[in-house]
Amino acid sequence: MSTVPQNRPEYNRFTTGNFSLDEMVTTPNFIIYIFELFFCFIAFFINLMFITIISNTTTLHRNLRILLISNCIADAIYAISRYMILVPLIVSYLFNIEITSITYCWLAKSLHHWVLGASGLTFFVLVMERSLASFLYQTYESQSCYQSGFVLTGFQWSYGLLIVVANQLDLMGTPRIYPRLPCQIEYSTARAIGVFVVAGFSLNIIAVLISENVKSISLLIPVIVVMIISNIVSTLTISVNVIVYIFVRETPESQRISIMTLVTGRGNEISQIYDICAVLCKIAFCWAIRTHPDLYKKWKSLFGNSKIGPKSDRPNLDVMGLDGKKLTFTVIEETQHHFDSLAEIWK
Repeated sequence: MSTVPQNRPEYNRFTTGNFSLDEMVTTPNFIIYIFELFFCFIAFFINLMFITIISNTTTLHRNLRILLISNCIADAIYAISRYMILVPLIVSYLFNIEITSITYCWLAKSLHHWVLGASGLTFFVLVMERSLASFLYQTYESQSCYQSGFVLTGFQWSYGLLIVVANQLDLMGTPRIYPRLPCQIEYSTARAIGVFVVAGFSLNIIAVLISENVKSISLLIPVIVVMIISNIVSTLTISVNVIVYIFVRETPESQRISIMTLVTGRGNEISQIYDICAVLCKIAFCWAIRTHPDLYKKWKSLFGNSKIGPKSDRPNLDVMGLDGKKLTFTVIEETQHHFDSLAEIWK
């Protein structure tokens, strides 16, 4: 790593200058990158585990499994995209060399934005699927239909792709002159990102209002909590840079850079808070899924902790009511009982 001469200013993300490659990744940047790569490593493998677990369960409806698997795939790809972006920056910091090109970093960041946009709608599509299950309670759980699962998944991934396309269209004709390494450049515009943040947040607010009337979503409450927290934190952290930009836009140019550096950091480290929160939410999503009884049992079986003996060896622990009906239910029986109750209400 080179030493910054005393006769020229210290690097920051908002000024141009004859800076070396390792200067353009600050030490705080580097430390946060290392932590993020560690969390991405965990997120990648834990999502692969849950793809296997969800694929093999039979207690969740096929459409619900399709949506959960779709989100796990998006989160696993997200971890890969972060490695694609961060590894070249770490190499530049450690060895003062650049191993990527603008084309490579554009592809990596486009992939990153695509899967991030897709996973951002997971809460919305889950609530829509559960709402559909409640509206079609008479036949939905008993029929092995899966068309709606693929339609909602297609909408989810199309939304993410639309974010990438809109960003590129909005960038046309915009000069991209940044004092940054290729993988530090934001291949997007604040205007396009702002529109989709508002759109995604609005869809999730609608989903919150709908979910209050969907009883069958109770087993997914931990997942819903994680997704709501994720969307709130993501919106707040993305908004920081926008707010700072709006605030300093009216200040004299001589003061603008110092204010932005003071608030966001010399290497724009405040933006990395969003990246850390995002990858932690990928891990938390899987941990929330784990609270489902059947998925938790399959999770334990991966580590050899689930000891399930033959049915004949188990004592009969059913609690019977005075009318002779069982008061305890399996997960499948509880789901069926719920929809039978709905049928009685809607008659």
